[in-house]
Amino acid sequence: MEYIVKPLVNTPRCCLFVLGVALAATAPAYSQGHIVPDGVTYSVAGLSAVVHVLQSSTNGDYTGFILRPRFFTPGIPYCTIFTFGPAIPDEGVRTFFASQNDPMSLEPIQAGAYTELILGNLYAFDPGVPFYLGLYTGHTNGAPPGAYSNPVFGWGEFVNNQGVIQMLDATLEVEGGGIYVGTQTIIPIPEPGVLSLSACGAFILGWRFRRLNKITGANAGGPRQLPVRMRWAARVAQFCRWP
Repeated sequence: MEYIVKPLVNTPRCCLFVLGVALAATAPAYSQGHIVPDGVTYSVAGLSAVVHVLQSSTNGDYTGFILRPRFFTPGIPYCTIFTFGPAIPDEGVRTFFASQNDPMSLEPIQAGAYTELILGNLYAFDPGVPFYLGLYTGHTNGAPPGAYSNPVFGWGEFVNNQGVIQMLDATLEVEGGGIYVGTQTIIPIPEPGVLSLSACGAFILGWRFRRLNKITGANAGGPRQLPVRMRWAARVAQFCRWP
């Protein structure tokens, strides 16, 4: 008579299940960031609008930009053409034309998804028509050109009010991955530890699946089984010889 003993649990698949549960448990571990009160402020110097943007909530450094009225449009009694310039000579704040609910974060900025305002260029803003500007700044501290270490993201809503740019609303977030324009919804970023664990888990999962595929291919006729042969006649004879 021959019995077949099967393992209660497929050990490789059990390991994959446990690893998957562990990775799923780390999924909510994100850095949420927070909104900084008065992270974007506004003042007027003559007819020029000065926008101040917080670079670091730790030391309270501010940067900013200025929108200066330059030219009139025929038929409109107010300035509609403005120059974009720095408020102070420092790292500055990268500024982009944006729309409500646009994700103002590093990925679309690096992909060139938004039109960036260039220092010294002229820009037209129709009177009475609100518009959004996305903000990206921080400290350079060895970061690549155009990028910032410990970046902050924000947005401002503005309007040309009789030839002077005025700020209607603004929000700035720190320690997150960005913010959706026109809202206070922060884009979270995974914690570094979670990224490392996820990468390690993905590598292990891939290795285990590859090994399982090899095992399945070598035993295509069915699952691996452990045969145990028991010869009852020999077993009975053994008991009969027992003193």
